[in-house]
Amino acid sequence: MDDDPTPGEHETVQYLAIEAGDASWRLRGQAHAADEVLRVHLSGSAWSGLAAEAFSARLHAVSAAALVAAARHDECATAARAWASSMSVAQAKADQALKDAKKAQRDISAAEASMLAAGVDPVALSTARLRLEDAQHALDDAKRKAQQASEHYDAGQRTFADTLDGALHGALAAPSAPGSTALASALGKLAAIDPFASTNSSLMQTLSRLSPAELAALVAEDPGVLQQFWQHPPSPDSVAKWWEGLTPEQRVGFEEAAPGVLGNLAGLPYALRNRCNLAAYKNALKHKAELTDDQRKVLSALKDVLRDPDASLVCFNLDASVPMVAVGYGDLDTADTVAWAAPGMFSDAAEATGDWSQAVKNIYVQQKDLDGGRTHGVVGWLGYDTPDPVSVNTPALAQDGAWRFANELDGTHAARAGSLPYVGVVAHSYGTTMAADALTHTKYAVDSFTMLGSAGIDTDTVHSLTDLHVKQAGGVPAIYTTAAAADLLAPFGAVVGGRAEPNPEAARSPGAIAGLSVWTGVSLLAGATRVPKTMGGAQSFSSEGATLPNGEVLKQTRGHSSLGKDDVALDPLNGTAPEGYGYLDEGTEALYNAALTTLGLPGKVVGGLRPTE
Repeated sequence: MDDDPTPGEHETVQYLAIEAGDASWRLRGQAHAADEVLRVHLSGSAWSGLAAEAFSARLHAVSAAALVAAARHDECATAARAWASSMSVAQAKADQALKDAKKAQRDISAAEASMLAAGVDPVALSTARLRLEDAQHALDDAKRKAQQASEHYDAGQRTFADTLDGALHGALAAPSAPGSTALASALGKLAAIDPFASTNSSLMQTLSRLSPAELAALVAEDPGVLQQFWQHPPSPDSVAKWWEGLTPEQRVGFEEAAPGVLGNLAGLPYALRNRCNLAAYKNALKHKAELTDDQRKVLSALKDVLRDPDASLVCFNLDASVPMVAVGYGDLDTADTVAWAAPGMFSDAAEATGDWSQAVKNIYVQQKDLDGGRTHGVVGWLGYDTPDPVSVNTPALAQDGAWRFANELDGTHAARAGSLPYVGVVAHSYGTTMAADALTHTKYAVDSFTMLGSAGIDTDTVHSLTDLHVKQAGGVPAIYTTAAAADLLAPFGAVVGGRAEPNPEAARSPGAIAGLSVWTGVSLLAGATRVPKTMGGAQSFSSEGATLPNGEVLKQTRGHSSLGKDDVALDPLNGTAPEGYGYLDEGTEALYNAALTTLGLPGKVVGGLRPTE
């Protein structure tokens, strides 16, 4: 058989099996060594910060890659042993076929000689002919067995090659880390950061110390760095100062190297943040199949929202605790006024990107109609985990979201230093709870704060509205509030959640009374009692509808939602307003007056303002 394996070939394959097994053993030893460093030397170590985290991430990656490679080498060893065995079987079959063929050839020669000796003897001639036929059949059978041995060899060889290719694919590859030199350099620089510095400060030092290539290598090695920047953002003032000190070439380098970092950094120019976030958004679109349903919902909603030429992407974080985004309208880098709008319950980005962006666009359009002499910008902020009907009764989500929101408000001052706009905050429902908390954390006072259908103020954080960092207008804090008479859900939620209602009349509404009944029922065994809390100090305006001097009729708000819906089911607390009658629907008095208060034009509020006590 022409394809018979030589003894040298068989020995080579056996040697490969031994070498692959030895390599697997060594790789498992490397994985164990890396795990020991992580367990003994880094667990509880004084070395902390991004350098330690990135180094730990690398060791975890080394350990995981070593185990994968070990498993691949085990597969290789198994395949080599199987091929060596297959070669032995093929060789044995081939040897037997050759032996049978040689015997058949001898039998044929003997039969032919017998035929010649038989002459004309019919019996002898017949016997010799049968012997010749049997010998020929034996030769044909030997050839067939030889062919089968050859085919067995070829099949085993192909199986070995395919198995070996699959087993060794990536078996020796190092953990993926583009720019290993840049990563080593980054780790060296990060190791010099004070391990006892706050995370916010450490992240700012990270930006200041690293080059674009080093930052890119760090993010590639440990994508969790992106979430650290989101959860513990550096001071917007320090971010703005850092950016101002970069050369044009460095700015381009950082934008290209780490758009996921820069896009969400308060204190940077908004046009830059939009470009970075659009780059991250487009990259996410390329990997939709790998995303969760909620992440895909956000991408789908943004596709529609971003068709608007006035829209920009101020924040974009699909990998937060829930997907979080912020959509801006107008030129936020040059607008004379900038308003930040915060939503309430059931307003996570996966569900509310479309509706909240529309509500914010309504504010933007109304502002332009009422104040055409200035330019305007509005940001619809979906940057916190909004509550459901259970968590809405606790302050936790408001307190968590407040820090990030405060950072963004201070970021407007930092990004616009030297050309500060009028900065307003408008919030709806539980968003007023979160925004009020945030306004106790800001470094800079905002120009106004407007509350729509407030679900109450968290008195654990805000003891008085004077605690809020809000400037005065006309000698009083520029804090405004409205509660529609038909909105029974907001006061109900305020009472059940134990929060202070900034609209005293709402605290006496049927919704508040219903809230008292519910709360008393669930706390009766504890013997507890509760009365509606109120917090005065704001200026109240109407949402009940009005007629303007020019004859235009402004609609009343007929429920709690920011936008009304046309398919309202049984809703005793009017949680969802009818279509067109939400707080921020076009043509409502609430939208009209909220646009004026967020522009710093409270004197033009329809029906005037009434101090609350």
